[in-house]
Amino acid sequence: MASADQDQLKAIFAQVDELFATGKSPEALPLLKPYSSRSDNAEVQWRLARLQYTIGKFFTKDQGVAKQLSVEALEAAKKAVAADERSCSAHKWMGIVLGWSSDFEGSKTKIENAYTVRDHFLKAVECNPNDPTSYHLLGVWCYNIAEMPWLQRKLAKAALATPPTSSYDEALGHFVKAEQVQPGFYVSNWLYLGKTYSQLGKKTDAKEWLSKAASVKSEDPKDVEAMREAAAMSDEHQGRCMRSDEHQAGVAGLMDTRQRRGNQAV
Repeated sequence: MASADQDQLKAIFAQVDELFATGKSPEALPLLKPYSSRSDNAEVQWRLARLQYTIGKFFTKDQGVAKQLSVEALEAAKKAVAADERSCSAHKWMGIVLGWSSDFEGSKTKIENAYTVRDHFLKAVECNPNDPTSYHLLGVWCYNIAEMPWLQRKLAKAALATPPTSSYDEALGHFVKAEQVQPGFYVSNWLYLGKTYSQLGKKTDAKEWLSKAASVKSEDPKDVEAMREAAAMSDEHQGRCMRSDEHQAGVAGLMDTRQRRGNQAV
């Protein structure tokens, strides 16, 4: 009987994973909901958290509904970690959902939860060093800390004895590692490679990765959002390059004119 139940769950997981992978999370949630009471099954719980997060983040415009989904996702993620502390996916989704749910509580809560979010991503890497998404998430964490505005930094110093710190170089290391583990696994990793190279002033590298991200063909809402941001940044970079070229041409033309005038004077 137990074996039959496990086989049924495996079949459900396969359907749910396929629907998630193809951007159909709203269709997947009803398949998994009947098993939500299985608190001791990490595989059920982290998948619930993943679907609730994805639907609330990318498919729901009503912020009230999204906030409720964040509460449910966080509960499921906590159950997943409690059920299996060695599960990479449980820690990964715990970090993702905790970060997302903190958005609804304000900057102070987000800052207070920052270390816990990072620690779950570190634990995910420890549990499975071959999971590229965990490295990507660490990179995003580092990028967001490095990008933190002055006012938020001031708030972090007031809220925590030792506020979180990071750098764009540290973020880049994680994004590069993710790409090394599994090249082309996620459009968002290409986007963040482009964004990080841009912050570091490496325009050629930034343009390369942003162009790759912008050229992907996908209807998955997660990918579409990343593609749009990459396209906008790529256009902005192109505009800057054109303005820079025009400026250089103008300077060269002015110098050439002055040179000719000098020669004429002689």
